Amino acid sequence: MDVAGRYFDGVRPVVQEVRLRRVAQGLEIALPDGRQPVLWLYGETRIDDVGVEAHLHRVREDLDTGERLIADGVVFREIFGSVLTQFGKGRAGEASRRRVMFWSLAAVGSLLFLYFVGLAAFARLAAPLVPWSWEVALGRSVEPQVLEIFSKGKPAKTCGTEGGAGKAALEAMVARLSAGAKLPGQLRVDILDVGVTNAFALPGARIYLFRPVIEKAQDPDEVAGVLAHEIGHVIHRDSMRALVHNGALSLIISAVLGDFTGSSTIAILTNMMVGSAFSRENESEADMVSVDLMRRAGADPRAINRFFQRLASVEPGKRTIFDAFSSHPITADRIAEVEKLAGAPASATPVLDARQWQALKTICAEPNPGG
Repeated sequence: MDVAGRYFDGVRPVVQEVRLRRVAQGLEIALPDGRQPVLWLYGETRIDDVGVEAHLHRVREDLDTGERLIADGVVFREIFGSVLTQFGKGRAGEASRRRVMFWSLAAVGSLLFLYFVGLAAFARLAAPLVPWSWEVALGRSVEPQVLEIFSKGKPAKTCGTEGGAGKAALEAMVARLSAGAKLPGQLRVDILDVGVTNAFALPGARIYLFRPVIEKAQDPDEVAGVLAHEIGHVIHRDSMRALVHNGALSLIISAVLGDFTGSSTIAILTNMMVGSAFSRENESEADMVSVDLMRRAGADPRAINRFFQRLASVEPGKRTIFDAFSSHPITADRIAEVEKLAGAPASATPVLDARQWQALKTICAEPNPGG
């Protein structure tokens, strides 16, 4: 005597109409089309339920095979009722579930490790391999949207014109700081005329200092220290590292291949550039570059600390220093590390002379017909 059943082989998501037979060793499944029958030994067959329908699954070597059987419950009891005690006990099933749980947790742990450790290491290795022309193209793609966000939806305005005294002073500062620096490409620095105290580096060596950085600085070395920190992010290609870390490598490739016209794609990258802070390690490395570039330029490497500490004291209790540089959170540990890296105080020559510094202070007041 046999009973009709539905069989899932654990490999294909296809149900097979079969006949179940009781044999000496266990339960035999007669497959359609005359194929070789499948034998489930009593010890490896688990009964989940015998009600209106009988539901069974198979466990081999303490592992669930994924195979399932469903049959009429009444007929199943008639055929197998006297041997139900020979079917596998629940212990192996529990062990199987525990093993599945263990490996599931291990998989989750592996993913967490990959995200917090493995991806960071991968990004550090992969970012330098991205062709520089690709990175430049990516920076140009997201730049208009990033500037629009910081300009609060208004047309972005950069300060200074080619040939203006303020622009000349800015270029002199850039030249002095970047002399001998191992830059991946040509550096371009502009002042963004917005009311937020911030600075950032886009992919492709594109740096923006915001107007309040210059307005709130008391000397040119304070501005230079902030700029040198951003140059550090350019040298280490931190913007590219961040994008790779967040799984945007495929988007970068699409941009280079000309498939970067979708507004949603640009929006994703823009939000990443605006909202994602660099890691503590990235910031520490950029601080090291800042101190090194300032020292090489003969300027005061501690100037950036004076600037940040003064900002923090302007509105006590409001975490001004964190709100102002939201994408570069300044901590007491970072300030202390800069002091340590700077070493003993030494004589320093300001990056700009008095005339140049005055020109830079008024750069946003210069005529700027080009915007």
